[in-house]
Amino acid sequence: MDAAQTGKYDFGGDDDENDDDEEGDWESQSDEDMESDQEQVKKPNSSDSTDAAGGELEGLKETYDLFKSNIFKLQIDELLQEVGVPYDKHKSLKRALEHLKQTMESIPQGQDMLLTQFMDSMAKKNVNVPLTQTAPPSDAKYKFCFEKPASVSVVGSYALKAVAKTKAGFNVDLAVEMPNTVFQEKDTVNHRYFYKRACYLAVLAQAIRETGKGFELEYSLLDGDAHRPILLVKSPKDRSPLDYHKSKCVIRILPCIASDTFPYYRLAPGRNNVRAANDETIERPTPQYNASLLQDTTFSFSLAFLYQHSKHCAAFTDAVLLSKVWLYQRRLAETTGFTPFLFSVIMGYLLQGGLPAGGKKLSAGHSSYQLIRGTFDYLANHDITQNPIFIGKSDHAEFTQKHFVDNYEVVVVDPTGTVNLASQLTLSGWKQVQYEAKQAMDMLNDPADQFDCMFLKSVGDSKLKYDHLVSVRVPEEHVKAYDTANAAEYPVYAQFFAKQLGTILTRGLTDRAHLVAVRYANDLSWPLDGAVPAPDTALNIGIILNAETHARLVDQGPTAQEKEKADSFRAFWGDKAELRRFKDGSILESVVWETRGYEQRSLIVQQIIQHLVQRHLGVSRKKIHYWAGQFYPYTHLADTVPDHFYNRELEVTGFQPVMGVYQEFAKRLRSVDDALPVLISNLYPISPALRYTSAHLPHPIDFNKAARYPTSLRYVEALDVLVQLENSARWPDDPAELHKVKYAFYCKIAEQLRDAGASDAHVVVEDALETNPFAGRGYLDVYFQGYIFRCHIYLAQEADLFKNLSTRQKETDEKKKERAQLALSRHLYQFRYRRTHTYAIQAACAKYPALSSTIRLAKRWLGAHLLTRHVSEEVCELLCAHIFKEPYPWSTPTSTFAGFVRFLHLLATWDWRKTPLIIDLQNEISTTDRDAAFKHFTDLRGRNPQMSQGALCIATPGDLEGLRWTRHKPSKPVAGRLQMLAQAALGVLDEAITQGSEKALKRIFATPMEDYHAIFKLKPSLCTRYYENLRPEADPMMGKSQLDTKVYAKLDPVAEFLEELERIYGDTVLFFHDTYGGDEIAVVWNPLEAEPRKFKVANKFNSRPVDINAKGKLEGKSDLCVPNFDAIAAEIVRLGGDLIQQQSK
Repeated sequence: MDAAQTGKYDFGGDDDENDDDEEGDWESQSDEDMESDQEQVKKPNSSDSTDAAGGELEGLKETYDLFKSNIFKLQIDELLQEVGVPYDKHKSLKRALEHLKQTMESIPQGQDMLLTQFMDSMAKKNVNVPLTQTAPPSDAKYKFCFEKPASVSVVGSYALKAVAKTKAGFNVDLAVEMPNTVFQEKDTVNHRYFYKRACYLAVLAQAIRETGKGFELEYSLLDGDAHRPILLVKSPKDRSPLDYHKSKCVIRILPCIASDTFPYYRLAPGRNNVRAANDETIERPTPQYNASLLQDTTFSFSLAFLYQHSKHCAAFTDAVLLSKVWLYQRRLAETTGFTPFLFSVIMGYLLQGGLPAGGKKLSAGHSSYQLIRGTFDYLANHDITQNPIFIGKSDHAEFTQKHFVDNYEVVVVDPTGTVNLASQLTLSGWKQVQYEAKQAMDMLNDPADQFDCMFLKSVGDSKLKYDHLVSVRVPEEHVKAYDTANAAEYPVYAQFFAKQLGTILTRGLTDRAHLVAVRYANDLSWPLDGAVPAPDTALNIGIILNAETHARLVDQGPTAQEKEKADSFRAFWGDKAELRRFKDGSILESVVWETRGYEQRSLIVQQIIQHLVQRHLGVSRKKIHYWAGQFYPYTHLADTVPDHFYNRELEVTGFQPVMGVYQEFAKRLRSVDDALPVLISNLYPISPALRYTSAHLPHPIDFNKAARYPTSLRYVEALDVLVQLENSARWPDDPAELHKVKYAFYCKIAEQLRDAGASDAHVVVEDALETNPFAGRGYLDVYFQGYIFRCHIYLAQEADLFKNLSTRQKETDEKKKERAQLALSRHLYQFRYRRTHTYAIQAACAKYPALSSTIRLAKRWLGAHLLTRHVSEEVCELLCAHIFKEPYPWSTPTSTFAGFVRFLHLLATWDWRKTPLIIDLQNEISTTDRDAAFKHFTDLRGRNPQMSQGALCIATPGDLEGLRWTRHKPSKPVAGRLQMLAQAALGVLDEAITQGSEKALKRIFATPMEDYHAIFKLKPSLCTRYYENLRPEADPMMGKSQLDTKVYAKLDPVAEFLEELERIYGDTVLFFHDTYGGDEIAVVWNPLEAEPRKFKVANKFNSRPVDINAKGKLEGKSDLCVPNFDAIAAEIVRLGGDLIQQQSK
């Protein structure tokens, strides 16, 4: 598929820049130059013939080995075509580069001035020197004198022709080499080099501005390094020959120096180059400072290294492009410092060979797919702390592996063996990259096509990616550890704070989290005459939890005898640490988290983070915005519900009580076997409450006290159970006779249960509204230990009986066959589909601990938006289970917060008009089945483009047509509203997280009512489920009971009223209501039914002539009529009687 057609990835760019003028002869490093530079570093092994045999990824069939599949290859080809840059159309850009080069090379030599004097003189010209570190002392004696550049050349991706278009555009890097004569030997110390570098950049900026060509100029930082400001040159937009804005790129001016400007050993990782006032003090190393300076010497070496690999490996450049798309979609360069350059260098390292284990991981003969896959595999599994990456090695004693490892968290040493290219990358950042690489490998190994998730979907949205989100405001007061040395290393305190935060949280959470991602982006930019802006002081932390360990109650430490470790443990945890004896006899330093129930235990990580951040970094809990448990209250009953009716302890015990009672009931039911002619072979729970997904926790009722409760507390759920009886040849073949036998069994079971001590048991036989003689209408309600279990006898042969009746050739009564078919459909729904669905959801809830609460919250959200009558519970459960089973491009949610947000995202982004949703919870759907599901969907849309049936198509095992749960509901308009509401909810959530406002979350559960044509307010005192209302305005204990002392199962007058209205008005009117205690019925007049039509007595609605005016008088003689919606509204009020309190709109 064409990547651009998917609409999932905006590559930007404009290929229509077709200047006919001659190209400028601007300078770049030639092939010869790069090959010459490369001679100074280790060359890749050029024995391509042996590479192909020895590469680690070789060995599979050629097609699969090279590109996984033909389709995958086509997708890669399409993507590369989309993101590739048309270099031959960049004539204006090349002219601009040539102009900048000539401008900078023509700057005259400046005067020799003290730094402070120079800065003052530049300020008078409205060009500030971009100093991000401490300004030079006012009495500093060192001077600066500008001299023209030693060279100006294009470096980086543009020079390699490895630029990838993105929505944000791309960069063209212009390296400006400052001559050695600008510097003195001691300029490596006390920021002197960086002062002069900033001064040099200011002169370049002034010169470019003075050309008057309309370039937009700004200062910025190179990869967020506060030591290394750069100049951004944006295109003029004047249609001049230098106007390159159609290329959608920014030219970056990068000051640099030659490798021999300073003795490199003075910048070794263990050296100190920032002296304290007391010269006798033993100074700590300044590795970050040293690396920043050394990195200004690496442009030519790095370019040559990558250039050689692009020459020796035909697919190298394409693999680099793919890596850039992958990184961009995950915002890794922006938030971790892991740049495309680092990815490319590591890929080159894997091609070069010389790995610690010997050999090399990649081969020059590999395809782009193999190259990027092999690099992902390496990143996913490589322990960087134990095996740092050395592309080249230095013979100097101060550049050993130990020196690098002792001074940097992540080590990727360049081809010269002297520069750590990953000095800005923290261990937290590396782990983020590693986690994403593992995800990438999982997707590549998935039999299903995950290309979209790999490359086309933007997956950097924190609220979707992480289980917990934390926002910490960096305090103004610095921690003690931020001394002179650390201030030199990290001129921006927030960057130091972020590093400390990541280290502390990683240590504190241990194996509770798969990933602790501290996301800090130091992407500042500011005008030439402006001051360096203060960085954003809000740090964002994302936590991906370990489902098996995150809720652990105890963190164990060392024994008391290990004094040094014990002291460190106590110092870290403070008053939370205590010495405890465990059951195995061990006595250990420990931290115990006192919590009860799923909800509290799921937030232990929150307690840990709040404690550690306050203890070690001085940030109070009030300044920590933690997003994890905010949605739990929406699954609870309102505080106004009395405790004697609803025991709040259920919020701790969850579904355990009802499942325990069910097990007892099952034993009791099986105990009546001896009194029955046939045995009970199986019991199957089919109620949401018995698969852990009911919107509210099922609570026991004291049947003896039920009469004391008002009507608004009198709803009692009936928990459906299938009772399968053994097969027997003696079962009747006639449906009517079969139902009578089943009634007899109900009576016998009820008698036995009553004798055995069950509270009560009632056989319900008739449904007055059921007209189908084949339909089963009986069930047994058993009142047992505070719950009502509704038993349905299930016989395996019933389905065959109805099928035979509906297809019998000799049967001439078509109505009889139609009724048999309808009875079969109902039978399959009740006894087969609900059973298999319950089994699948039960298994999924057991596998994914957060799924149950996610489903319950999703149902509550549907109810809040009055959609529960249109989106069945089964559909809601399947949608939620799907995001756990197939979470790509993210990991499986481990929190309710993440699960619910992903549910909203699925609804908001699913293109249900054009695509079915295939849900395979138990890995039963084959590739052939998937193809069949898509064909069914295509056929459905072809024969029913108006989507009067199956607006949402959800294919499951055994239902590849995808209409089992969605054939009639939701309708197309409701599906559209559902999507709109989900999109709005995500917008509100974004706003809440950005503003740190938990109150804003209430808007997610508040539905807009202005779109409804009529709203009927119900009388709460007559709504038996009012106690479930999300925001009850009235007291649920109000009024007196309108019922007798009997306990009624599933007594819901509002539901009965709505069913009657739907029978009367059919599709003419759409009714909306919150099943979970709602006290409003909203109405939408169906616009399709409002079309004028001829009057018929059989019309199912109140109608009026189309020519009637507002005063009720006829103005014409048309024989057409339309629904009289005002009259219908009056009819609804009349039918509702006392139940309706008032009508609005």
